[in-house]
Amino acid sequence: MSELSKSQNEVFSLRKEKEENIKASSLDSFPTSFKNSTNINLIHQSHSKIEDGAKTDISVSVRGRILAIRSFGKLTFIDLSDDTGKIQLVSTTDLLSEELQEYISNIDVGDIAGASGTVMKTKKGELSIELKNFILLTKSFRNLPEKWHGLKDKETRFRQRYLDFVVNENAKETIKTRFRVLQLIRTFMTSENFLEVETPTLQPKAGGAIARPFLTHHNAMGIDMYLRIAPELYLKRLVIGGFEKVFELGKVFRNEGIDLTHSPEFTMMESYEAYSDVNSVMDMVEKMCQYIVENLNIGSEVQYAEKIADFSFPWERKSMFDLVSHKFDMGISHVSNLDSIKTKFETIHNITTEAKTIGEFVFELFEKYIENEIVNPLFVTDYPKEVSPFARENKDKEGITERFELFAFGSELANGFSELIDPQDQKERLKTQALKKAEGDEEAHVQDEDYIEALEYGLPPTGGLGFGVDRFVMMLTNNDSIREVIAFPHIKPEN
Repeated sequence: MSELSKSQNEVFSLRKEKEENIKASSLDSFPTSFKNSTNINLIHQSHSKIEDGAKTDISVSVRGRILAIRSFGKLTFIDLSDDTGKIQLVSTTDLLSEELQEYISNIDVGDIAGASGTVMKTKKGELSIELKNFILLTKSFRNLPEKWHGLKDKETRFRQRYLDFVVNENAKETIKTRFRVLQLIRTFMTSENFLEVETPTLQPKAGGAIARPFLTHHNAMGIDMYLRIAPELYLKRLVIGGFEKVFELGKVFRNEGIDLTHSPEFTMMESYEAYSDVNSVMDMVEKMCQYIVENLNIGSEVQYAEKIADFSFPWERKSMFDLVSHKFDMGISHVSNLDSIKTKFETIHNITTEAKTIGEFVFELFEKYIENEIVNPLFVTDYPKEVSPFARENKDKEGITERFELFAFGSELANGFSELIDPQDQKERLKTQALKKAEGDEEAHVQDEDYIEALEYGLPPTGGLGFGVDRFVMMLTNNDSIREVIAFPHIKPEN
């Protein structure tokens, strides 16, 4: 047995013995519930102005987890934490029965307890509760990590995330903010008369995005199926069916690499609005983000990854072609001659490319040289047709689609379109994607005849959106790793 295992067993045995002592007491313990208590933050808000050293006759009841115990002769100080904050319990032997003193001597850091007493302030000015009664609700049989010396290793933190939340207030606040953002998105979208819907997570074809899927097998049906890489094609089927404003907020899965901004399982909000276009979608995204930022009281200055961005509204909108032209001080448009542009870039900038169209080349330049430099929120428009298989082509710009992506701090936050509604055009674009897949591109889109058939019944002009929740929360909470904003991120099993 390792020294660590031996130590853990000793702790377990000692705490088990203490549990038996508490069970043997005539005092109540381990009830099935503990009600009529007050949130700790409310006690702080209501009684913060009490003078230092003062005692009151204000009775309160609290419950939570014990984070620290400090004994000094007749005085014992117990730090108790609930979901809203932390408060100190002051146990004085002169005020407690011998039986209750003995009962309290069997508690440990990590135990979950209920307590009642009167509000007071110590001479040092710490708001506290002078203990009158105490009841153990749950015994903890393992030592919690020390606050300052415990869960510093990231793998351990994420593997035992529940402990991270107990001892790391920042981690807990980050996840609270995440869940608050999800609530705000739902509230906003509902207020805009969108209907929240559900679409299949298991799909016969992984469609709606360009990504490598997770494969599984449906035993009852005897077919392979895929975890969805996007809900898009089913949401658009709902629009075809007469649901004019729909959104879905949920998990999507892409069998790709893991890094600071990518997780194979992540949360996306997708929405589709009939009789709308890409400009209306940008307006809605901006309005939604403003609603979230204002309700979180974040302010316009957002710090993330050692950079500061101005989130003041409205947010700028710029053409990808204009961004590339400005970056390289060379006028490039959708009608520029590719060979001429290639020659200039090779001569002036020593940049070569295998791109077969001007759109492919501009997109390549944007991804390589511009995307990472974007700090302030920016809607990038005028995406080439070659990289936008579901976006409608701009009637005034051949080869350019009515598509945008929203960037901030060098990362994509949202992707929106005027949706492609022509079934024949869609079929041809998916054929092109299918050829890429046949040539070995695992991320290329599949051919989906069922979706083409649905389009043939008529999809109204539609504006569509995909919004990445995880990255947005990363920025709002200044966390440079996507794992920090996911309650239980993927971790390799221990050996």
